Amino acid sequence: MRRSLYHFYRWTAAAKFLLGRRILPAGWGMGMASIVAATMLMGSPITPLYQMFALLFGLSTVALFWAWSRRAHLHAQRELPTHAAAGQPLRYTVLVRNGGSRMRHWSVQETPPDPRPSWRVFSLSREPGETYRNGFDRYFAFNRWQWLLEKARLYDGGESKAGPLCESDGTCRLTITLTPLRRGCIVLDDMRVLLPDPFRFFQRARKVDAPPAHLAVLPRRYRLPPFRLPGTAHYHAGDDATSRQSGNSGEFTSLREYRVGDPPRMIHWKSWAKLGRPIIKEVEDVVFPRYALVLDTFAAGNEWEFEEAVSVAASFVAEIDTEEVMLDLMFLGHQEHVITAGRGLADSLKLLEALAAVSMASDENFEALSRLIARHGGDLSACICVFTGWSESRAQFLRSLDALGLTSIAIAVQTDDTPLPGRVHAIRATHVQEDLMKWRG
Repeated sequence: MRRSLYHFYRWTAAAKFLLGRRILPAGWGMGMASIVAATMLMGSPITPLYQMFALLFGLSTVALFWAWSRRAHLHAQRELPTHAAAGQPLRYTVLVRNGGSRMRHWSVQETPPDPRPSWRVFSLSREPGETYRNGFDRYFAFNRWQWLLEKARLYDGGESKAGPLCESDGTCRLTITLTPLRRGCIVLDDMRVLLPDPFRFFQRARKVDAPPAHLAVLPRRYRLPPFRLPGTAHYHAGDDATSRQSGNSGEFTSLREYRVGDPPRMIHWKSWAKLGRPIIKEVEDVVFPRYALVLDTFAAGNEWEFEEAVSVAASFVAEIDTEEVMLDLMFLGHQEHVITAGRGLADSLKLLEALAAVSMASDENFEALSRLIARHGGDLSACICVFTGWSESRAQFLRSLDALGLTSIAIAVQTDDTPLPGRVHAIRATHVQEDLMKWRG
């Protein structure tokens, strides 16, 4: 019975999508008016009703055949930006070349990926709060189906405004607006041209010849209040790789003989000319703070909390000035991940791209995360920890950071009212922006 329900939901979702794109609101209104008129005519031969029904039927027939007869042969090229942000509207241009006859009254639309879940996903998934629903809802699982469809929806919008008159072999530029709903990668590989009839009852959706495109969606970011990172008195000298990338800004101290690996820009040319051998200028070491942004990926069964924790981590990445400090993003997935930005190595965009692709870890392993931080602890000024929920294992993890002598900022994103230690700032997953503005670093 459950499998039959699944197939019924699957087919009805497909029919709803196909009809919804091809029948316009005026067409639905015309259909309902026709049904009402036909119902009132049963047993009541009223001439005006016959005339209204005949008019509606005639208009719908003409509109249907007109829409079906429309043709278009288009070639398009998307001009996408490098990145988008979840929750932020994105506008991009599409260059369209008309390979057929003249076109008027048309637009283009991106077709989203099929959001329908597989049978395995549908049968094994559980909607949040499903156990509290009545037996009828639990058996038919329609709310679960709707929840899974919503989870798989990648973006809103994706349709352009009406295009201008496009001559045969002419080109036009259209602007498409879509709003990504979640981080990750959106594949755009099915663009359609919409060709309505003159009455706007029906429209035809023809495929456009356009190469597929990929759009990387960065995590949603929130505004943070002014804050001061701890541990600013704990500075570290820049290593050779960093010095070669960002340059030394210290004062001149002395001259010395050239050694293999010295950067050519540090050669003292006047001394080389006098002595006949390369001489290097020595300057004071460049020192700077280095912070670790630690993301808790151990969030089995708490996907909503995890997504908000990723957004909070992304907000810190966007706010911390990596021109002045170094920032290490650390988390565990299938393996250890340490991505560094700042001081000429990379910019914060690299960290945001890593957060866009991060996924939940299958098993909780704070011991391995502690060991990862311990290996880099000698270079760190402080840690910023973003937790998904709260538990004793997370409290133990914070104590392990204290044992390493590391100052830490702790933020926990949660949906329940689990009491937190005073040093941990609580962020409600339903009021992230509001609670972040109350935080004082």
